[in-house]
Amino acid sequence: MQRRQFLQLTAMSGTVILVTGISCSQRHPVSYDILGKPEALAQICDLKTLKEIGMAYRGQTASETDADKLSALLLTDSAGNQVSSASDQSFIQTLLNKKIDQDFEAGNIVIVKGWILSVTEARQCALLFINNP
Repeated sequence: MQRRQFLQLTAMSGTVILVTGISCSQRHPVSYDILGKPEALAQICDLKTLKEIGMAYRGQTASETDADKLSALLLTDSAGNQVSSASDQSFIQTLLNKKIDQDFEAGNIVIVKGWILSVTEARQCALLFINNP
């Protein structure tokens, strides 16, 4: 390989990696890490179990199989207002914890693979499964 071809190939590879990295980071904001991690459930279940729950929930709930849809549902407060995905991480975690408590209080639960979960927890597992197949 000639030096010129090598330099061209290296430049093109770098560009592809940069463009891919930018598009990936735009698709998955930092809040995806929080949204797709059911904090309380993660203390008693391993990652494999959480993913299995997420996959099963997606099978049970055909209207909630898309990552963007799940994120939008998770980022909605109790009044139905959308919360920005750019919000502070602790604010988002507090929002999710409140939603989980409200789900249980209102009987907004699902049974997935034998687990009794709040809908919020099930959605988090589904998002975890989508983002970490």
